[in-house]
Amino acid sequence: MLLDDLAAISADWCWQTDADLRLTFLRGRHEELTGRPAAEAIGRPWPGLDGGRGEAVGPALLARRQAFRDVVAGHRHPDGRIRWFRFGGAPLLAPDGSFQGFRGTCAEITAAHEAERARAARARRVEADLARQSQRFEAVLAHMAHGLNVLDADLRVTAFNQRFVDLYGLGPDIVRVGTAAETLVRASAARGHLSGMTADEAWAAAAGHLARRVVTRIERKLADGRSVALTLTPTPDGGFIVIHEDATDRKRTDARLAEQNRRLDTALSHMSHGLVLFDTDHRVTVLNQQFLDLYNLSAGVVRPGITAEQLIRERAAVGNFPGMDPDEAWAQVSKRLASRTVYRLDQPLVDGRTIAVTYAPTPDGGFVTVHEDVTAYKRAEAQIVHMASHDALTGLPNRTMLHESLNETLARPAGTTAVLCLDLDRFKTINDTLGHAVGDALLRQVTARLNGQIRGGPGSDGALLARLGGDEFALVLPRTCRRDADDLARRLIAAIGRGYDIDGKHINVGLSIGVALAPTDGRTPEDVLRAADMALYRAKGEGRGVHRFFEAWMATAVQARRTVELDLRAALAEPQFELHFQPFLALGNNRISGFEALVRWRHPTRGLVAPSEFIPVAEETAMIVTLGEWVLREACREAARWPDHIGISVNLSPVQFRSAALALTVVAALGEAGLDPRRLELEITEGVLLQDSEATLAILHQLKRLGVRIAMDDFGTGYSSLGYLRAFPFDKIKIDRSFIADLAVRPDAVAIVRAITSLGASLGMTTTAEGVETPEQLAQLRHAGCTEVQGYLISRPRPAAELLPLLSGAEVPLAALGAGRRRS
Repeated sequence: MLLDDLAAISADWCWQTDADLRLTFLRGRHEELTGRPAAEAIGRPWPGLDGGRGEAVGPALLARRQAFRDVVAGHRHPDGRIRWFRFGGAPLLAPDGSFQGFRGTCAEITAAHEAERARAARARRVEADLARQSQRFEAVLAHMAHGLNVLDADLRVTAFNQRFVDLYGLGPDIVRVGTAAETLVRASAARGHLSGMTADEAWAAAAGHLARRVVTRIERKLADGRSVALTLTPTPDGGFIVIHEDATDRKRTDARLAEQNRRLDTALSHMSHGLVLFDTDHRVTVLNQQFLDLYNLSAGVVRPGITAEQLIRERAAVGNFPGMDPDEAWAQVSKRLASRTVYRLDQPLVDGRTIAVTYAPTPDGGFVTVHEDVTAYKRAEAQIVHMASHDALTGLPNRTMLHESLNETLARPAGTTAVLCLDLDRFKTINDTLGHAVGDALLRQVTARLNGQIRGGPGSDGALLARLGGDEFALVLPRTCRRDADDLARRLIAAIGRGYDIDGKHINVGLSIGVALAPTDGRTPEDVLRAADMALYRAKGEGRGVHRFFEAWMATAVQARRTVELDLRAALAEPQFELHFQPFLALGNNRISGFEALVRWRHPTRGLVAPSEFIPVAEETAMIVTLGEWVLREACREAARWPDHIGISVNLSPVQFRSAALALTVVAALGEAGLDPRRLELEITEGVLLQDSEATLAILHQLKRLGVRIAMDDFGTGYSSLGYLRAFPFDKIKIDRSFIADLAVRPDAVAIVRAITSLGASLGMTTTAEGVETPEQLAQLRHAGCTEVQGYLISRPRPAAELLPLLSGAEVPLAALGAGRRRS
């Protein structure tokens, strides 16, 4: 069934009014969602809801006769609940331009609206909590025994308490929020609080302390004889917390020492390592609970006062020294202690754990030992060693181990060695559609099937299967022959081609294989793998699901592609590229509204090379990033010479979106050209959003915030285009040329184009038709409500030097529009 209006796909009902703004048409879920028959609403003023609440809606909104979207209104359902709806609409105009009414769409958003209200309530609660915390902070400041002031990154006062003011006798004209630290220091010096230092000397000393940005304690004697201790503590935001303590009273000094001891105890109890401190008589003076827990020791037995020998014997008794009795354990430890040198050793325990023990002598003749459980680290270290030569997902040898093994195999004269390069067919599609978790599970099952076919087969003795990355594998078969390699390749393809059941999903995947035989096809790992890879490339090109042996002519084909790649690199360095520009014609006024920049390669010997010959190579080799940046800069530079109302459109490749710096590249191009961001339009295809939708949408939002326009190219050819229109507010939809070409022969093409233009109008997006070649197509598109057209009927792509007639003309003569017939 053909859809009359694609806008209905994303709405719950469609509506239409007459010129008096009364409802004349409702279609969809109106009765289901409002609880009122559509017949009751017909004839009522728009929107026809009961007990409406929320944003202002109704005739006053529609009276402006302007398109609108995202207008929210409430409706009291017969069940008593308030349900919320979002409206969008656009005026209906007769061919003579007279106003006929409005039409639009409506979608229920009750859940989202109530969630937003709940979020707002939470925000208010958070704000109240912050206010209460602020009050507590002010109360703490007011009741602190010490003076305190807080400085921001600019060294200005952001908070202080009365105790600080009282300590230095500074008035409110000096001590207030926003006062510079320099002002405070100079005022204190003027009152004699800085031991006879001048204001300049005092600030120079203070600035030096602040510049070091380390915790600093300073003792000062005030003019009245009191002693004040300042503690400067840098904060992560670049500021400081400054505590001013009246150190005159010894009780305060004792309290400070007690606080320091408490902090020490806290630090010891919260250390992740065990610690023991011994005095000059080798008796325990300090130990923490972590030490006891590490070695399963009792606090009643191991406590301050016992000797190092007693401690070692207690540890030996609970199995801390595997294979040693207490005498042997103490003899070993005492010998190390006698050396009075720092040492570290890894000590295994009977339960399999490993403890790293660090011993360090102290200046007073004692020593300290630190004990760290490094079991996990040791296991990770062993795992890293394994991972250096194996693939983490499948457990297979990786590329490094493959090269080492293949190098050893080829170094031994042992007849024929077969190397098979294996690549899964359709794996990327599975990963993109079902997720990486399913893809990983599939790779593990594929690995199991490959191993099952390899083991026990002819020539499998000494075989090595490796994963090279992604869905690529390699298999080395030493001491084999072409027939056995051929037979195994067939069995591997058949085994992998059987269906898979993963998480309730039935999955089908294929396998393509390239085979090279050493020493015939190469004598080094690099040569043999390269030959097998060329054969794999051939197998992929012949329809996939097959295997091919390397043949000499394959190297010639690869070399031809390599030549294009090398020439392309040289072209980027010179450069050898130029831009041609194809205009957009705005149908509202028959004026040129902008141009699309199209890159051309002028090869020194081959002449003008079509983009289809070099763009795929540029994308495969990532040279498209450099090329795309050049196109963007040149297009912006050229557009800066045009009238201000003419825009420029530039295509972006999916490869360019793999760089997080894309937005910076756009900013640089605009800045260098001095081009208003609103004149730049960036075109993307659905393939951009398929590769990593979250990261891509983040970059698109960055570009949108710059003021740049974003267009979706080739709209209508992808299965999820409508979903992307809901995920991102595109500025333009470019209708794919395939629909335009069918306008004269397929009625459904006309319906689809009309639906797309209606959808674009509802969403406030420009609709541009590509590939317009005939006046008949132009007339149909104009009648369908299309905003812009582009194609050979308007103009073929032209070099910048030939754009003047289009740029200077106030209107494009319609009689000239029939000149072109070739495809753009």
